[in-house]
Amino acid sequence: MKKTVIFDFDGTLVASRDLAVRLFNELSGTYGYRRIQEEEIPALAALSVPDRLRAIGCPMYKLPSLLFEIKRRYKQAVTELEPVDGMPEVMRELRSRGIRTGILSSNRPDNIRTFLGRGGWDEPDFLFTATNLFGKDRAIRSLLRAERLQPEEVLYVGDELRDIEACRRVSLPVAAVTWGYDAEDLLRGAAPDHVLGRPRELLELV
Repeated sequence: MKKTVIFDFDGTLVASRDLAVRLFNELSGTYGYRRIQEEEIPALAALSVPDRLRAIGCPMYKLPSLLFEIKRRYKQAVTELEPVDGMPEVMRELRSRGIRTGILSSNRPDNIRTFLGRGGWDEPDFLFTATNLFGKDRAIRSLLRAERLQPEEVLYVGDELRDIEACRRVSLPVAAVTWGYDAEDLLRGAAPDHVLGRPRELLELV
């Protein structure tokens, strides 16, 4: 039985992909890559993050400063965002069963708290930030130590290939959701423990 469920934020709990694309396009001139066209979003979602960046001509070395600026602008637009349909109710149901819930995200904590505060969410038991986009495994290890969690008693829920890869590095069970940033085929190719097509399917796993 799982005692704790750790959620990714963007794409998993909040429907933020459209905002991410908009902010990415707003900064294309500053950082020298091409704008993302609406019709190519499904094809880009089937690529890993490095391949996605290559496809639009954005060098990896620009990514840290680009993400910093995106997160800053995200704060100004957070009131536009909506939760993934059904996720607030699922989190409340988990807590009613005595299961702890937490969030691990590369987004800024103030952005996450602002969103949760206006959306009728229950307060999660913990909130951790992964400062490195590709260092989520290190953040997971730190979280497990800080919260004194055993991997076999935890389920991680995320929407990206890098979530699955990070969980594999720390032997943490992972459920991939198909309503987020990355395409279902890309997620399934990484062999997560579970693939969820609807939020309420999570309740069958714990």
